[in-house]
Amino acid sequence: MKRNKNITFVIAIAILAVIILAACAAEQNHFRGDKSSDDEKQADNGQFLTAVYLQNDDGNSLFVNLAGEYPFTGTIPDGELYDEDGEKIKEQDLKNGDVVNIYGNGIMAQSYPAQYHGITKIERTEQANQKYIQEYGHYLDEIFIKKDPSQLPYLNVCYTDELASATVMIPEALSFTWTYEENGESRTITTDAPHVLQTEPTEVTKLSVPMTMELEFDEKPESVQILSWDDSLLEEYQDSAAEIPEGTPVEVQENEKGNTEFTAQPGCVYLVQGQWENGTVDYGFRVSAE
Repeated sequence: MKRNKNITFVIAIAILAVIILAACAAEQNHFRGDKSSDDEKQADNGQFLTAVYLQNDDGNSLFVNLAGEYPFTGTIPDGELYDEDGEKIKEQDLKNGDVVNIYGNGIMAQSYPAQYHGITKIERTEQANQKYIQEYGHYLDEIFIKKDPSQLPYLNVCYTDELASATVMIPEALSFTWTYEENGESRTITTDAPHVLQTEPTEVTKLSVPMTMELEFDEKPESVQILSWDDSLLEEYQDSAAEIPEGTPVEVQENEKGNTEFTAQPGCVYLVQGQWENGTVDYGFRVSAE
């Protein structure tokens, strides 16, 4: 029953992601530029979108594009946040319902919510617009869902190629041990799934050369380890009881967003092991060779 809840949650998020992809694509190149000076236009590429900033009582926040009416997240650039008078302010000065102009490269990662990694400057133009809070506040409830304590973290694998930024959801965890509290009692759920080489792992993409990829969890893990195997071993061990060779450790690092990054190699299967306070969860995926 608990596993079914996890699958249902992932499917629901996937459906929501599909709904906004068309809106993100339609808005990708529809930015407006009406800054008063040519220098400012050149500095900001003359492109901005207008959005409302929303924040709930737990401190979770996001933006909603007022033209496309879709939610997105983005890192507020250090030292490039301004109020209505052009004075610099801090991120904590933004309040629920504030309307802002957001400058950047216009590239939205296709995920739910969308992700705007290329923000260069934000200007607040209006404070605490109650109409927008009422109209778009439901996104906070939909996205920042209070999770069932038994629910496992989920994983997105993100990358950017010459065409666009992409996010691939890994639909289900492999093996895991997860401890949670329910009705005042501590419970532990454990599964011993097949080895990743004995499964049909999700294909993230096909590569001809190595590429940096980002692991995005909905709950930040305490640590992440990655092992890799040549994907030719998938056929060899699918129905074999032979001893599977140990994987090759993959070097990882934390990026500016606090997410794990690694260099994906063409023709590899990856096993990602995340460690949380509640336990350990394994995920598998494949990066094929072109």
